[in-house]
Amino acid sequence: MSGAEEPLGRGRLVLVTATAPEQRGALAVALQARLDRAVVVDGDALEHAVVAPADRAGWSRPPTGPMLRMRLLRWSAALAVAETYQLEGFDAVVAEDALGDGLEDFLDLAAPEPVHVVVVRGGADPATPHWGLWVDGDRPADAVADDVLTRLSDARVVTADQP
Repeated sequence: MSGAEEPLGRGRLVLVTATAPEQRGALAVALQARLDRAVVVDGDALEHAVVAPADRAGWSRPPTGPMLRMRLLRWSAALAVAETYQLEGFDAVVAEDALGDGLEDFLDLAAPEPVHVVVVRGGADPATPHWGLWVDGDRPADAVADDVLTRLSDARVVTADQP
């Protein structure tokens, strides 16, 4: 093909997880604004597109089978959208509820993709593995995003054996 553009490298996958949807969303948007080519994938928005408001009660302890299936569907959809953009050279910043045991489950779905994991500490489930970069959410999202980008390599979690 004549005149075809040089293909861009694959973009990075960044997971921002926090207890409050507004907090993870604000941090994801602040990160996206600081990256050259990036997209925000909001798990809440994906779920709201298919689930009636009355059915969005969140997790119960323990979650029911239908709740787990919906969560896996939501995460799979977020990762599929993210990969679509990554293949075109965009960094994908996924704002998602993946605290507690959910972090390992989310990373299992992302495997073998390395994921830059950013966990906002405030109110995080104590069962959340201490993987990636943990940040305080008591500062403005812009300030936290600046810190995350200077330490992004500390956030990288390898999800599978690398050759």
